Amino acid sequence: MAFPTRLQELLDEGRAVIRGMIRYQFGGGTYGLWNGNYELTYDGVIYVPNQLISAEPPEGAMGMEAADFVISMPARSDFGITPDKLAEIESEDYKGRPVLVREAYFDPDTRELLHVEDLTDGYIDFIDHVGEDGERRLDAQIVTSALDDHRDGYRSASNEDQQLVSAGDRGFEYASKVKTESFDIKF
Repeated sequence: MAFPTRLQELLDEGRAVIRGMIRYQFGGGTYGLWNGNYELTYDGVIYVPNQLISAEPPEGAMGMEAADFVISMPARSDFGITPDKLAEIESEDYKGRPVLVREAYFDPDTRELLHVEDLTDGYIDFIDHVGEDGERRLDAQIVTSALDDHRDGYRSASNEDQQLVSAGDRGFEYASKVKTESFDIKF
């Protein structure tokens, strides 16, 4: 994928401003947070500034295995994020709801948003309330969307299913054997 010309110039110079964005789609609505210092509207969602939020999405993995990662948001009253404010998450329908982690690229001279890149997406598994009264935070446990690759659906990669789509096609003739038999391969 090619970046916009101005962004590529800034990246080459090492001057692009990069900020993290997280979009939650809870049962009660869609919410955005980002580590900027003003409200940012992107793709119809208002991203509220929160410079304390952190996420470490997993590096690319081989195959289709789902991975876990954590999004943390500490309570800090000087940012208006008090422990009781964090506790409001329990009034939301969040279990199994989608999360999208993105990076936003800005021009340091004009502050113009140049590009938004999706890094990873997944689903909230559970949210922990961590810490004592002085140092409280939320840790959202996220499972990447590779989980979808393992869900059963109507269609399958099988010879029987392929015959429903294209009778006589032999592309999946040995699919069931490949899953269950091991082969010795010598180089």
